[in-house]
This record gives sequence, structure tokens and C-alpha cells, in this order.
Amino acid sequence: MDTGIERMNVLVNEIVGFVIGPAQGMEIGEVERGLLKLVMRVGREALVSYLEEKGTGRQGSEIVTAGGERLPYVRDRKCLYRSIFGPIEIKRAYYHATGSPGVFPLDSSVNLPERGYSYLLQEISSKLAVNGSYEKACEVVGDIFPVNLPIRSLEQIVRDLREEVSLYYDQKPTPESSGQAVITVATIDRKGVVIRKPPGEELIAKAAPSDPDRPGKKKMSTVASAYNIKRHRRTADQVVREIKEEEPLRDKPKPEAKQVWGSVTESVEQVMLRLKEAVSKRLKATQELVCILDGERGLWRLVHKYFPTAFFVLDIFHVLEHLAEAAHCFHEEKTPEAHKFVTERLKMLLTGQVGRLIGGLKQIVSKRKLSKSQKYRLNKVIGYLERNKKHMRYDKCLEKGYPIGSGVIEGACRNLINDRLELTGMRWILQGAESVIRLRAVFINKDWADFWRFRRKSERIRLYGFSSEANNDFYTNELPQAA
Repeated sequence: MDTGIERMNVLVNEIVGFVIGPAQGMEIGEVERGLLKLVMRVGREALVSYLEEKGTGRQGSEIVTAGGERLPYVRDRKCLYRSIFGPIEIKRAYYHATGSPGVFPLDSSVNLPERGYSYLLQEISSKLAVNGSYEKACEVVGDIFPVNLPIRSLEQIVRDLREEVSLYYDQKPTPESSGQAVITVATIDRKGVVIRKPPGEELIAKAAPSDPDRPGKKKMSTVASAYNIKRHRRTADQVVREIKEEEPLRDKPKPEAKQVWGSVTESVEQVMLRLKEAVSKRLKATQELVCILDGERGLWRLVHKYFPTAFFVLDIFHVLEHLAEAAHCFHEEKTPEAHKFVTERLKMLLTGQVGRLIGGLKQIVSKRKLSKSQKYRLNKVIGYLERNKKHMRYDKCLEKGYPIGSGVIEGACRNLINDRLELTGMRWILQGAESVIRLRAVFINKDWADFWRFRRKSERIRLYGFSSEANNDFYTNELPQAA
């Protein structure tokens, strides 16, 4: 019987023969495609050889467990291991005694994954799944690797990781930032996700008459972010020119040690508690805390409760939207007159004249002849500004070098929620959406490789009661050096 090494040598010679033979009459792209198939076959044989060297894990006629139980050998059992090189049948010695769970010593020796899909296959496929549809992810995996990954299996792989993400961040040290990043920023926002009911409830809902005024399809998710940033002092005129895109601010600092996370199943207060924990870990004695939000009252109540000593800032771009609403009561959108109306009032905001701005709008309402619609729209804007007046100290922000826009959380909502959960035709069950949000946060935070090292280690501890530090060192050090 041929050994694994002999079988690999045959395949390697086949590759050499292909390169110096048929490949010479082919385009390089087709040669590459042919080589990939051959390399996959070599990889599979190498993996089979590895398992042959390991054997079945049989350790005699019986084994003694850590608890002192004696388990006799019963027989060899087979399982299917789905690797990136294709499915491989593994034969494992099985030990079992009545009243005790069975044991496969080989499983712990090689750290066999619980679901039979290799960790590498899980890592690659889930990375595709958090950046595109499950269907496309499975299609890409099947195009590259000789393995069939059903959509439902990939969905389950992602769901398995949901709680693992929380455990990972519970033990992860706070990211380091430069000594000049003396401002810690906490920001939070909400975003709707289209949720479908479980299959049984959905059939009942379809049979019931629809109510166009209450579609009941969206559930609000909560997205939070914490980061550090350098102080950046600027003038009101500089900010106006930047917002009007006439002149970008020079040396504008970028967020450092940024972390983003979100949830559609946890309450807003639970996410706020996570934000508080993240802030408390990074807030040193020399740090200044700034909270930036839009005008949602519920969020403001919570940030005042959990961050009572922070400097609170209403996102300037949300204020601009309301100023634009006031301008459009009198001027057409995107006209010079509308721009002038907004710019004049923006300068008032940036120079600490919030009261004067509100007073001016009130005078327009009381002294001009306005339609009911105009009065309604202006009063709505005035109410928004009055409610948030204490959070609009933009002159102090510019003086202290604080950020005044919530671009980070807006980008987080877009990256974390919109770019994946709002793809065409997407409708989620609650737990499925939660799984993707949590795992996508790992990707956005650039923690992917570190998370998967944690995942392999934690599952090994859970399944087999110990971890292999040597194996982790190999993945961290030797393998990258060899590559």
C-alpha cells in the first residue's frame, strides 16, 4: 500500500509534468487555475498523511479519565472532517463505559472542531459571510475550494460565534493610542434592521389583513463606539470652509484605538453599559471625555446618567439638517440663498450665539406673514434647538480642540448595519441579525486574526479541557515567518 508521502510525490511530479508539458500551450490564467486544483489535491494528501501519522488515537484496551474512570476500548468510529482541501474521513478509537460519556482521544490530540468544519474553512467562509450574502459566500468557497458548504451550515457557523465575540472582547486589553491622543470620545446611535418573524408566526401574519400604517418590519439596533483623538483647535471660519468643502482642514487628527460594536437584541442601556466599560478602561487621569450624539432624547438621558462628568456635544451635522429645514421654508433647496441662510446661522452657532440664533428664528415666526406649514416647520426647528441648547457649546469645543461631528458613529452605523444587513432583499430573524452584527464588528475593528486564535483556544478548552500554547505560538510566529 502506498504511503501518504509516496502519494504526494506522485502528485508533485504531476504538477511538474503539467508545468513543463500541457501548460506551455495555455494562457497563464488557465495555468494558474489548473495549478490550484492540483495543489488542492496535494494539500488533501498531506492532510491525510498527517492523520495517518497520528493514527486512530488508540491507547490500549482502556483509558483512565481525569476523573479516575476506566473506559474500555469499544471500536473505531469514523467521522467526516470538511477541510479547505475537501472532505476527509477520519477513523478514531472510541472508549466508552455505561453511564459515562464516550471519549475519542484523537479528537483532543488534533483539536477537532465541534461541527466537523475546519477552523480555517470556518474563518474564511464567515469572513465572506459578514461582508456579503450567505449565498455568495458559499458560492465563492465552492469556486475556490473542493468543498460543498451549505448555506444553512454557514449560518450556523456564524451563529455559533455570537457569544464567542462577547467573551473575546471581555478578555481583550484596551487598544493603545499615542500619548497625544488626550481626548476620549464616546458616541452612540440607533439604526433600524428589517426583521422577519419566525416561520410559524410569519404564516399567521401573511393570513392576517395587512396594515399599511404599521408594517412592523424594523427593529432598532444600537451601535456604539469609543476612541481616542488628539486635540485639534480651529476657528469658526475654518470649520465653515471645511463643511462647505471649500478648504479641508490641515493636519486633521484621525481617531485612534477605535472600537465599534452593536446589538439588535440587547437593550440600549445594555449597550450603554458596554460603552461605559470601554470608556473606563481607556480614560486615564490626563484624558478628557467627550460624548457626541444626535438629538435622540432617550440616548441623551442615558449618557448623562452614565457619563455625568463628560463634555456633551450635539452633532453639528444633525443641527445643519435642521437649519436647512428652516432655510427651505423660504428658499429652494441648493440655491445660493438657502446656503447663505444656513451659513450665517452656522457661524452664529460656532461663535457661541445659540440664544441669538433661536431668538432670530422666533422673531421670523412672530413678525413675518407665514403659512401654517411654514410656522409648523420653523417651530419644529426652534423646539429642537431649544431642547439641545446646552449641548451646542461649539465655541468651547473649538477652543478646547474637541470634535463636533459624529462622523465616526455615522460611519459605524453604515459599515456595521447598512453595508451588510441592508443588502437588497435582506430580511433577518433576530438572532441571525445579532450574530452578523457582532461578528462584523470584529472585522471592522481589525481583530479578525486575533479573534480566531482566541476561538480555537476557547473551543479546545470547552471541548477537551485544555489549550495548546505551543500550537498558538506556531500560528502566531512560525507560520507567518514561513510564509
